[in-house]
Amino acid sequence: MIGFGWLALRQAQEALKTGRLDEAQRLLSQPVVQGQKKSWELQQQLARAYAERGERALRQDDPVAAWNDLLHAERTGITEQAAVRLRQALTRLGVAKVRALLEAGEPVRAVEAVAQLKDGAVRLSELEPLEEAAKDWVLARDLADRGEFAQALQTLERARRLLVGPSAALGRFHNALEERKRAFAALLVGLHEAAAQERWQTVLELSEKVLALAPQHAEARKVRNRAWKAIEPATVVSAPVVREPARPEPAAAPPARFVLWIDGVGGYLVCLNNRVTLGQATPDGTVDLPLFADVSRLHATLTRDAEGYLLEGLRPVQVNGQEVAKALLRSGDRVTLGTCCQFQFRQPVPVSASARLDLVSGHRLRTPVDAVLLMADTLVLGPGSQVHVAMPDLKQPLVLFRQKNGLGVRYAGNLFVNGQACRERGTLEPGAAVTGDDFSLTLEAVGRR
Repeated sequence: MIGFGWLALRQAQEALKTGRLDEAQRLLSQPVVQGQKKSWELQQQLARAYAERGERALRQDDPVAAWNDLLHAERTGITEQAAVRLRQALTRLGVAKVRALLEAGEPVRAVEAVAQLKDGAVRLSELEPLEEAAKDWVLARDLADRGEFAQALQTLERARRLLVGPSAALGRFHNALEERKRAFAALLVGLHEAAAQERWQTVLELSEKVLALAPQHAEARKVRNRAWKAIEPATVVSAPVVREPARPEPAAAPPARFVLWIDGVGGYLVCLNNRVTLGQATPDGTVDLPLFADVSRLHATLTRDAEGYLLEGLRPVQVNGQEVAKALLRSGDRVTLGTCCQFQFRQPVPVSASARLDLVSGHRLRTPVDAVLLMADTLVLGPGSQVHVAMPDLKQPLVLFRQKNGLGVRYAGNLFVNGQACRERGTLEPGAAVTGDDFSLTLEAVGRR
């Protein structure tokens, strides 16, 4: 065993000389070298090398690599002054980043930055109020999106008290909330009156305005769904089914896009392709997401790959207020096309690559839906927050999934597809109707117009 320990130490020393620090750390962590006379000296050298490499990474504006090297240095158990200095520098940089994100009006990213600092074992008293302020800001935004403006303003006031000194971004958001609250209250009264009198066209117009101010307002969504059903909007069209008698297709493949109508919940445009295009709704347009907005005919593309969702702008595009040519989106990002057409990108289900786009600027697609679902392998519908479509009445999740040559549905309760009972799962074709004890939904293919 002594011979093996000596060999491991020689190999670790050589790895250190050539900068192969991970290999050196692996060799020095072997039981055969523990207690060896030279092991302590090599551990010191390793800690110093990691810290110095981390300092170089920080000078090259790569704090992620710097943090990684710092944590490796600290895992050696050696108190190295270079590592102490690196931790202090990274902590200062991290706290400054959190403050800058809050001042830029990006509380979601500020919460993420605080989490990264905590992952690095940073424990600072000044960090706690920043984290609470960021979380309150995010909560206020969510409350406002649900139309709960009074609670949103109270929560925002708590965030203001937690921040040291005035925040211009927070002040602008507060003023915008006040304006939204006043406009929302007046519109909601008119919406109630129109719904009571069954003036459905007026209901559609007012509900769109209400949802422009509070995109997640449940009551406005429900009454809008009633109006859609009452007047059957002509903007929803079924793609013609073309059959060739000489060559019948063996199975009905899913269309590239379809609308998922869920009774009592809403309508959702589902896109199955890995690449979708966004642009202006025109009579001869061919984009996947045609928008009634001041954007170009082909404004941007969104591509799903192994890295995630890549947004590429052919015309001006902003992500969280910053103009970009291309960007890898993160859940919670707000994307602006042109000057004011804005949507929020979310991936609410950690185990699914599918994403959801919510229009938050009051604009709408040609097909009037609540959101766009970019379907990878699965779509999760059900109770809770980690779902692509919230269906609070369901006792357990319902999952739409891809299968060979089509789509399927999985549900542990009573399940019927086109009136036929299915045991836990069934196959879906274009136009399929799916029902259960607590839900009813249909799939409707849409064509480009």
